[in-house]
Amino acid sequence: MNEERWLFEKGCFLGNWNDDIVPQTKTPVESVSKLQDKDLNTLLAELEDIKHHIEDVRERQWHIAKLIEYHNNGFAQG
Repeated sequence: MNEERWLFEKGCFLGNWNDDIVPQTKTPVESVSKLQDKDLNTLLAELEDIKHHIEDVRERQWHIAKLIEYHNNGFAQG
């Protein structure tokens, strides 16, 4: 105990180093996420929406890559 006090006086611990730790009732993830009971059709519809969104992002990515290639090859210079 004496060594711990010496460490505390040297600034190696916070002032509340010996306070009891109060456990949290919920983890941060549990406090944010809420369970939602959904039926299979709702989940499948959401999955389709996600698939369409991914496809849209891929198409935009491809288009941007083509524009960059067009620009880098000097076709944009007039």
